[in-house]
Amino acid sequence: MNITGQLQRIQKINRMIKSARTGSPKEFAGELGISESHFYRYIVELQEMGAPILYSRARRTYYYKNNSELSLSYSMKILSDQGSKEIIGGAQILSLLLSNESVRLLL
Repeated sequence: MNITGQLQRIQKINRMIKSARTGSPKEFAGELGISESHFYRYIVELQEMGAPILYSRARRTYYYKNNSELSLSYSMKILSDQGSKEIIGGAQILSLLLSNESVRLLL
């Protein structure tokens, strides 16, 4: 799946969790069109990034602790050759600095 598709899936996961009407993990995975194991990987990854996602067996739904919610944004920028050289150049300078032991200790 491409990046846009992944982001759209995460947005759908967020909307469904916000509404607290996800159903069981199997139902939620089915709604997303993915396997249950793939679904669990999404949930664990989001939790590891700090999303306070919980599951209520009594209500049979995922929900956000303390009415939290996930904020997802992304942007894309086309760089000219010069702009990309400046970015790469900055990374090269940083790696040269980090190769010097005395500088590494200061960082």
